[in-house]
Amino acid sequence: MITVFGATGTTGAPLVDTLLAKGAQVRAVTSDPAKLDGLKAKGCEAVAANFTDAAALEQACAGADKIYLVTPAHRDMRRWKAGAIEAAKAAGVGHVVLATGLGASPKAGLTFGKWHSDTQELLKESGLDWTFVQPTYFMQNLLWQAEGIARDGVYYDDLGGPVAWIDARDIADVAAEALTGSGHAGKVYGLTGPEALTGEDIAAVLSEVTGRSITSAPLSPDDAKAAMVAGGMQDEVAAAMVELASIAPKGYLGRIETTVSDVLGRPARRFHDFVAENRDAFVQ
Repeated sequence: MITVFGATGTTGAPLVDTLLAKGAQVRAVTSDPAKLDGLKAKGCEAVAANFTDAAALEQACAGADKIYLVTPAHRDMRRWKAGAIEAAKAAGVGHVVLATGLGASPKAGLTFGKWHSDTQELLKESGLDWTFVQPTYFMQNLLWQAEGIARDGVYYDDLGGPVAWIDARDIADVAAEALTGSGHAGKVYGLTGPEALTGEDIAAVLSEVTGRSITSAPLSPDDAKAAMVAGGMQDEVAAAMVELASIAPKGYLGRIETTVSDVLGRPARRFHDFVAENRDAFVQ
């Protein structure tokens, strides 16, 4: 049995699909009871569990051999993951695949790097086998701007430098391999796409795919933070997101990792292909 936390999320949803396609027995965990029927329709067991409910976490981990652990970006995510790790250990889980972020380590200087590192170190100390998947920015995040791009023909760039965007499905596929294959315990998998793109590059791809003239415009840190807070993000988390974006102009988010091809034996998905698959979202 493999328990997948965040089973309706950006990486969790495709992970459930990939594991089921591999013939794995899956328990999908969601915090929203309204989504249970949809998960069950995929052919997996589904349970509702909130990260603040210790009993529900124990139920989610009971009888599982391995778990995939991811939480939303939240000021309490370290406490949430700690509770899930404790439940996994109590349930006799053998291996945890933990989703964190590229560059997370005890030496990290950024807020998210520190937060993720705290959880990584806690998992190491738990005695459980572990694998860390550390992705960069998700291509799927571009869909947050899809309506505005379709309406105004403008991509607002809050990064200001090259970023090696990764398709969340590649993250899920690497996680699935770590959960079902051998030799992945104790590995740290930094995950990026195959190319680093600037805001201008993204606008060019959007223009080519949609046949429209899409331009790129800078979005200031203050405006980016305000937009995130207006969308429901906590102030501390929005500040951490802006801090992360601030290293893009220095090139720190443009490093290319070959992990996807190394682990899966195929190339990582390209940004152009992602936009082409979602073309209708960017056309009014």
